[in-house]
Amino acid sequence: MNDQSDKPQRVNVRDYGQTPFTFRLWHGMTLDAWLRVMRGKWHLISVRRYPLALTITLVSTANLPLKLISQALYGRKLAKVMIDPDPVFVLGHWRSGTTWLHQLMMTDPSHAAPAANECFMPETFLAARGLLSKLLAWILPESRPMDNVGLAPDSAEEDEHGIALSGAISPLHSLMFPNAPLDFPIRISDMTEKDAAFWRKKWLAFLRRVQFIHPDKRLVLKSPGHTLRTDEILSHFPNAKFVHIVRDPYKIFMSSRKTQKAMQSTCALQDHLPPERVAIAAAIQDFLTFQEHFEAARPNIPADQIVTIHYEDLRADTLGVIEKVYGDLNLGDFDLVRPSIEELIGTPKPYQNNQYELDAATQKLVEDNYQSYFKRYGYLPMAQRPKSEK
Repeated sequence: MNDQSDKPQRVNVRDYGQTPFTFRLWHGMTLDAWLRVMRGKWHLISVRRYPLALTITLVSTANLPLKLISQALYGRKLAKVMIDPDPVFVLGHWRSGTTWLHQLMMTDPSHAAPAANECFMPETFLAARGLLSKLLAWILPESRPMDNVGLAPDSAEEDEHGIALSGAISPLHSLMFPNAPLDFPIRISDMTEKDAAFWRKKWLAFLRRVQFIHPDKRLVLKSPGHTLRTDEILSHFPNAKFVHIVRDPYKIFMSSRKTQKAMQSTCALQDHLPPERVAIAAAIQDFLTFQEHFEAARPNIPADQIVTIHYEDLRADTLGVIEKVYGDLNLGDFDLVRPSIEELIGTPKPYQNNQYELDAATQKLVEDNYQSYFKRYGYLPMAQRPKSEK
């Protein structure tokens, strides 16, 4: 953390293997969703991003007929879809290892998750599944901008994308305007009654569409945002199961900063990012608030419906940790899943972890601000760790 400058940071998608013409996340919206998200925000778009905003408007307009066709073709069938059994939710702060955990849970043939072609075109994928897979295979980058995780039309993704691109309030919308003091609440209780009702409508409708194409399978849903929505989730799915993953706070901080910059750079409708000092302060406060809200809501989750695991344990003993998760949450016969996990971890990992250099300033910053997280989840400050772990 050598740059504590107060100067705005430039946005350059080429730093992440993209070009100004690369399709962004927002191109998956339909026009009504795009207009809803942009209400009262058009003036925040940087002049240099006008062409991008124009292409999103044009593509979202073209997407709208597909939504109407989907509703006409599948509306009655979807109204009868039951999300059963209640889903499993992967919880944890961004960069805690939720993606790896999600991939492991998806080796179970009785599980299903929304795929990229469903998450990135949430209201239109039913009407254009074949074409959409071919289109996404062509336009998707090989990996995510913040790490080495591969992207493919059928790869499991976060249902948060389905929420955001349907026009419901989502923290992902903050990526559009990194310099604007806008409020994109994660908790449903922090939304207005009208916004909360719209959020529920869009989220549950998306899940029904996913369940429709994966009948008789248990949905496994991964979104860090759901970590702060457990009360809302239990109101719809009282028997939902939760796998909560935690990670070394030094790694979370450094990885989160890299992710935030990458995602803002590639998704922003503004041509610069906040100064490094401002971004770091915001990231720390967001993390502290996130943990505070989760710990306040956790007692409302029945003890036999949630388990917490450590990312480091998951890497060191993948089979043992997942077997314990299955046992603690009564997810079924783990022996039926074991061969699939062995096959996954017996091949080269789906991605290689990013490497970080922990400088003294960053170390002190994390230790000063994340003390409660260190204590709650048993992580030692660097000075107290064995040399082999430093």
